Amino acid sequence: MTVEEDQAQETGESVALICATLRRPTWESPDLDCAVFTGDNASPQSLTSRALDRFGVKLLHPRQVVWVGGIQCTSCNGKFLRTRSHIDCLWKIPQRTERVYPPVILHPFRCFLWKSQLGPQLEAFAHAVGILYQDMPRPKLQFVGSCWNKQDEERLQKPKDRCWELNLDNFVEFHRDVMYRDVVQLLGGPVAGLHSMIDEHFRISVVEHMASGVIPIAHNSAGPKMDIVLDEGGRQTGFLASNKEEYEAILQVIKMPEAERLAIDAAARKRAQRF
Repeated sequence: MTVEEDQAQETGESVALICATLRRPTWESPDLDCAVFTGDNASPQSLTSRALDRFGVKLLHPRQVVWVGGIQCTSCNGKFLRTRSHIDCLWKIPQRTERVYPPVILHPFRCFLWKSQLGPQLEAFAHAVGILYQDMPRPKLQFVGSCWNKQDEERLQKPKDRCWELNLDNFVEFHRDVMYRDVVQLLGGPVAGLHSMIDEHFRISVVEHMASGVIPIAHNSAGPKMDIVLDEGGRQTGFLASNKEEYEAILQVIKMPEAERLAIDAAARKRAQRF
C-alpha cells in the first residue's frame, strides 16, 4: 500500500502546465512568457529544484509576487464547483475560463507490473491485517509525504502514535521528504494506493497510482470522484471511500484474484492517459 500526500501540488500543477505549453511549436507563440504564482512558503531555490526534479523544467528568476491583473483567459483544474467559482470570483471572465486537467507525467510509471483523513485508513488497514488468514502474506502500508513546518511535524506524529495504539508498528512505514524519483520507485511495488483528502480539487498522485498499476482507493469527493476514478470503457478503475467501512476496500484488493486485479489495472492505466 502507499499513500502520497504532496502539499506542493498546486505549484506542481502550474509547472506541469508550463511543460505542456513549452512543448508547443515556437511559431505558435514565439514571445510567450510563463509565470508561476504560488502561495507555497518554499524558497525560490526550493521551487526551482522541485520543478527540475519533478518535471524536468528549469524555472528562471523565481520570485514572490502579490498582485496580478490584465488576464485575457484562464483555466481551472477540474469540474469541482468550488474551483470554478473561485476562479470566476477572482477574474470575472467566465466566458473565457476553460477546464484544463493538470498534465501528469506518466512515463516513469508505465513500466511497472504487479509485484499510498489518515485515521480511517489506519483503522481500515488494522482491521484488514487482523482478519487475514494466517497463511496469507502480511501487507505493508507506506505513507509518503513532506513536512514543511512545525504544524506538519505535529500532524505526522498523530498517525505514528495511532500506529502504536493499533499495534501496527511492524506493518507501517513513513517515508518523509523523499525526492520525486524515490516516489516513482516506491510506486513500483504496491497493489493499492490510498487517498483521503476531502474535497480536493484534483489529485495528481491518484493519477500516478493508476498509471503505475496501483489500484486507487480515493476519497469519495471532488476531483477523484468527479474527474479521476471513473469507469473507463465500462470497466472499474478503482474504489471511492469516505469512512472506515468503505476504506476496507483495502481487504478486497488484497484478496482479489489476479485476473480481476489486472483488469482494473488495465482500465486504470488507460484512464490515466486522459491526463
